[in-house]
Amino acid sequence: MSIHRWLIAIVLLLLAPCFLFASLWIRNTLDAVYHVDRGLDGLEALSTFAPYIRDATMGTQTPATVLNLFDSLDLSPKAHSKLHAELAAFQKAESVISALRSARAAARDVLHEINIPVIVDIHETELTYLISDTLLSVILQSSAMVQTGARVARKLDVNAWDKMAVTVQGGQVKVEADAVSRVTAAHIPQLPADKSAALLALSANYREANSAYQREGSKLLATTLEANTGSDINYRPVFDAFPLLADASLGLWSGTINYLIADLEDIRDAKLLAVTTASAAGVFIILLALGMVSMLARNLAVRTAKTIDQLGYHDPLTNLPNRRALVKALNEENGSGNKQPSGLLLLDIRHFKSINSRYGDQFGDLILKHAARMIEDAASDGDMIARTGGTEFMVLRTHMACKDGLNSLAHDLIKKLGRERRYESHTLRLDCCIGLSETPQGTWTSDALLTDVSLAVRHAKQAGASRIATFDPQMRSNFDTQTQVAKELRTALETGRIVPWFQPQVCIHSGTIVGAEALVRWVDTPDGVRYPGAFLGAAAEAGYMDAVDEAVRRQALEMTLRASRLSRASFHVGLNVSASMLMDERCVDRLLAEVTAAGVLPSQVNLEILEAVMIDEYSSAPILSNVARLSELGFFIELDDFGTGHSSISSLRDLKVDRVKIDRSFVHGVDRNSELQRFTRALIQLARSLDISILAEGVETEGESAWLAANGCQIVQGYLISKAVPQDKLIAQLTEMNGKDHPIPQQGTFGALH
Repeated sequence: MSIHRWLIAIVLLLLAPCFLFASLWIRNTLDAVYHVDRGLDGLEALSTFAPYIRDATMGTQTPATVLNLFDSLDLSPKAHSKLHAELAAFQKAESVISALRSARAAARDVLHEINIPVIVDIHETELTYLISDTLLSVILQSSAMVQTGARVARKLDVNAWDKMAVTVQGGQVKVEADAVSRVTAAHIPQLPADKSAALLALSANYREANSAYQREGSKLLATTLEANTGSDINYRPVFDAFPLLADASLGLWSGTINYLIADLEDIRDAKLLAVTTASAAGVFIILLALGMVSMLARNLAVRTAKTIDQLGYHDPLTNLPNRRALVKALNEENGSGNKQPSGLLLLDIRHFKSINSRYGDQFGDLILKHAARMIEDAASDGDMIARTGGTEFMVLRTHMACKDGLNSLAHDLIKKLGRERRYESHTLRLDCCIGLSETPQGTWTSDALLTDVSLAVRHAKQAGASRIATFDPQMRSNFDTQTQVAKELRTALETGRIVPWFQPQVCIHSGTIVGAEALVRWVDTPDGVRYPGAFLGAAAEAGYMDAVDEAVRRQALEMTLRASRLSRASFHVGLNVSASMLMDERCVDRLLAEVTAAGVLPSQVNLEILEAVMIDEYSSAPILSNVARLSELGFFIELDDFGTGHSSISSLRDLKVDRVKIDRSFVHGVDRNSELQRFTRALIQLARSLDISILAEGVETEGESAWLAANGCQIVQGYLISKAVPQDKLIAQLTEMNGKDHPIPQQGTFGALH
């Protein structure tokens, strides 16, 4: 090897790691600046939204200018369209409640799009939830409580449904308002003192207004529960307290936004200063290196160019550039200094293997040639079209004049390729999925484009046929995590390590175990036990949820047969049933077949249904139908998390509910909190007045148990009795408590189950 080549190799070897590190650091920093700018734009738009929300809260007509409030944000067309629809609903809302719901939905969507939590400190992350959800929910729920109280106060006769409406609405206000108080008390004092003084004052003002409102709300609740007529209800004080709470909530909302804006501006300035300093040093090093290489590498460059020209850069079937050519073009563009936004489109033809199997490889080749020509016809001048895999085609656009250009091309290709066409003697349509990846202006990164577009098309395939997906950074982290978890989960399903654990449910008066709730666990060796939050997301992503649910039901029903032979009392197993299963037309037949095969009666199976599954009007119709059929067959129907969802009243009215499960938020500390006692007592009394059994979950102390027993609750579960345990431990508990040779424990002996 000549001396020139030795020198070139040494220089490149020394400089390559430096260039790689510098380029990656600058790229990541500029990408962070871009996200900060998007966050600033979103927060400033939300700040201008505050006066409109204040006017809507006070019943003032909203001007049409609100419709253009978020037009300047850098969002996808789909996100813009959704926000515009929410603002239109806000502007045209006929009630304060409707306007506030639309405002909350718009704020949530904006915060979701700009993704503030990835930029700021952990304590400031909690502030985003105040903006996107809880503060606007406080105004919404307190306004709803005022209106509900006023409506009931106008009635001549006050019935149980009216009392439940006021009680449940009061509970919702308390949950939302107390959540804000906890967040502000826990996190705002952790912020830098020189920046958070105004926010501390606003949070103190909010807590004072909330306390005043809660006091008046308790009076409204007390008079409602004792009222026979509307005139007995004292709703005026809570009506007068509402404007102060709404004003304090909006003040804290705006103050939180202003704090985050100031913090993001500081972050942006620091990052830009770092990039400027690093870039100046990098330019000097690069110029020096280029000078050395240019003197020594002329001969090497000529000979390398000849070698590259001899390599194949085209696909022989379609005569399009191949993946190697695309990578070469990306690398050349990456080093060209292109400052324009660029993007990559990846199209994959689905179910192509079945086309080859049915019609033969030659026909499959013909389809690929036709697809290549259609993509070429649809693409713009200057686009690079390449066939990068068996059924994959890519379109590279390096100078995107229009941000939505690639998205429009994707929709055009889906439409054209999906149109029914005749190929020789066969007629068929092609099912395609498309992924899109874009690089922001001035941040050209070829490797990221290729990786991101592959993740985007994967996301599109998971969504179904003829789908288009644009890369989002969350796709990368989700893919890495969920791929590993899903791989391990499949093995766990095959080896029987997905099992139910059971949390006993006990009669509060006799101490007898009358049932148990089945909760999924992943039992690992030697890693111990994984809980649902660690793997159910990956199971849903990989399509394993049906297998997980089926494994839990099968083992739980087998346990029920064993338990019913040991228990003196009628024994129920509680199964959580998802909304997707309840919507399935095969749901009833499937559950009945599984119960029959296990030798268990339907009356021994307690189907736990979350109130939240009844919120969507589209899904509620098939769910109501299936639940009605299951109830007729003898299944025990339980409404879970009772008291926390706004569908409580309609759920009791529309479903044949055998039992309600009072949410733990109405149980924790109930023996020590007089205000909470009013809500919990009202829920119990109203359920009993409708002849519905009551179970309280999350019971942790003897004081809570005693209070519940004294106020009419029949069944309890929680850590006071037992945590969720494996099947063998539950059987042992049943043998000990309900066996023929063992006395039944009395109240106050729950600790024996641990």
